[in-house]
Amino acid sequence: MSNQNVSTPMFDRSAVRVNQGTIVLLIAVAFLLNLPVLVLFVALVLTLGTAVPSLALFQRLYRDVLRPAGLIKPDVHAEDAAPHRFAQGLGATFLLISSLALFGGAASIGWALALIVLALAAVNLLFGFCAGCFIYFQLHRFQRSE
Repeated sequence: MSNQNVSTPMFDRSAVRVNQGTIVLLIAVAFLLNLPVLVLFVALVLTLGTAVPSLALFQRLYRDVLRPAGLIKPDVHAEDAAPHRFAQGLGATFLLISSLALFGGAASIGWALALIVLALAAVNLLFGFCAGCFIYFQLHRFQRSE
């Protein structure tokens, strides 16, 4: 069977960068001002955006406000969005567990998990390395080798 009719979808990396930048900013503010509710907010936004990509609030900020205003230019590539959604889901999971710890009296664990998400989002934003995407690809590679 031929793959001639199969095309790679187009993916705008600027949306991911805005998403990562917003995560970094909000988690940093949450940590500096000791606002666990802001960690929970980011966790819920990421969870919703992973489950229903069209509702990804931080990416909608890019698509509906920043891009139309000409503040950020598109960076479109033939690329699958699935690894990025997986990475976002991992971030959401870490932040949900972080929120449970923060509201459950284990602040050190909660902030450590939140800061891990901040650090990994910053690495993706600054250096273009997506740890969640790496895990996604390794899981698929492992799955194919079985």
